[in-house]
Amino acid sequence: MRCKQDIIKVGYLLSYDYKYIFNSLRQVYEYSDKIYICYDQDGKTWAGNDCTIPEEVFDTIKELDSQNKIIFYSDRFYLEGKTAIELDTRQRNMLAEKMGKGGWHLQIDSDEYPVHFEKLVSFLKKHQYLLKNPHKTPVNFFVSFVTLFKQTPDGFFVISPYTEACFLITNVPRYVNARLPENPYYLRLNFNIIHQSWARSKDEIYQKIHNWGHNNDFDIDEFFNKWNNLNAENYGDFKDFHPLAPDHWKELQFIKAENTEEFITNFEVSYPQTEIRIPLKLKKRIKLYLKSLFYLN
Repeated sequence: MRCKQDIIKVGYLLSYDYKYIFNSLRQVYEYSDKIYICYDQDGKTWAGNDCTIPEEVFDTIKELDSQNKIIFYSDRFYLEGKTAIELDTRQRNMLAEKMGKGGWHLQIDSDEYPVHFEKLVSFLKKHQYLLKNPHKTPVNFFVSFVTLFKQTPDGFFVISPYTEACFLITNVPRYVNARLPENPYYLRLNFNIIHQSWARSKDEIYQKIHNWGHNNDFDIDEFFNKWNNLNAENYGDFKDFHPLAPDHWKELQFIKAENTEEFITNFEVSYPQTEIRIPLKLKKRIKLYLKSLFYLN
């Protein structure tokens, strides 16, 4: 039976980028009702490569779990003969099933840091009437990525403007392409989530692009070389350069910060979160609310 308090349910996929999860957990822990962390029981990536998560990672997570919110879930997520994106989608659906019916489902990757998370939670709880009959009022909320593209000793090259969509929240957790939900009805919220993404070491990036869900979608070696050659002299040449949808990444800006933690702190100050409102006109908001109340079957 689902606990009535489990309104905010966060799920993580833990793999080769395990070291980034701590920055993410610091953002969400206090405001989540339950947190699920899933990983492959055989230590495999979606590409079938070996990936060992050090035991101290689990020990540290357990030490952080002062309120007993975290549930670990391991299973066989790699299947021979399936593409990486098929396995990505499969794992997310298996995680959603483990998280159980009801509540707002947020699947957050280990390298994603939702700043001002408490305000997002406040918004979701304000609209938890949408959880009463989610099959009648299915909705997905998209937010905006702040994508860190490359780190230097002085700061970060960051994708600008912050308009890239992140599929984050749903009340009907069925996924058809990675985090893309089956239900086509979505609303865009004025909320940012910092994405460590490409701001990693050279070795980490090479591992990332050879094991993630998009490893067969474009020439990963060509893009790796382009990323590797990025510097302060040529970053202005990076225009409309997303490997799958070019116009999703308009350009790069440089932001000073000694490390990711300082970037997060400075971003919270520079971009204070305004009140999050559902992006619907009053008539549609009322209609949605009444629909949630009077559905009988």
